Amino acid sequence: MDDNMAIVNLKENLKKSLNFFAEKLSSIRSNRVSTSLVENIMVDSYGSMVPLKTVANLVIQLPNVIIIEPWDPNILNSIAKGIESSNLGVSPQKDVKFLRVIFPSLTQERRDQLIKVANSEKENCRIEIKKNRETFMKKIQNDLNNKLMSEDDKSYLEKEGQKEIDKANDNADDLCQKKIAELKEI
Repeated sequence: MDDNMAIVNLKENLKKSLNFFAEKLSSIRSNRVSTSLVENIMVDSYGSMVPLKTVANLVIQLPNVIIIEPWDPNILNSIAKGIESSNLGVSPQKDVKFLRVIFPSLTQERRDQLIKVANSEKENCRIEIKKNRETFMKKIQNDLNNKLMSEDDKSYLEKEGQKEIDKANDNADDLCQKKIAELKEI
């Protein structure tokens, strides 16, 4: 394998892990309500389970209210059930053509729980980064054993790969710290 391709593949895998982590963090509620809190809730649409964002328009009405307007009003009850069964802890209010989801202010206890969730997601991200590192290092060792690269190339790639791993871990820490700071805002 080409040396540069090994680093490029590692960077792509790390980027995927960080993007997934950022998506997970965006689904954790803070003081600011975001449509990302509800857009991936799975709802029953004519016998198929689909993400809410594919069957409805999501709008933030007030700082703590999300309006969900399905393109087909016949699935309003299904959307309401999906939201009630999610771990958001809110009950949607039905109107004729839309649902209104009002998010109460966060209590200190709930903030602490959400901080723990954010830290747990960061640990999951770090595990993924570690798996990427192990795969990268095994590939380098395998290439060395098969005489596809020299010891110098292996050392160089290990150093460059470790730089990327460290950068990814730092990015994960930064993302988590931003979310925690957001959760601590009152």
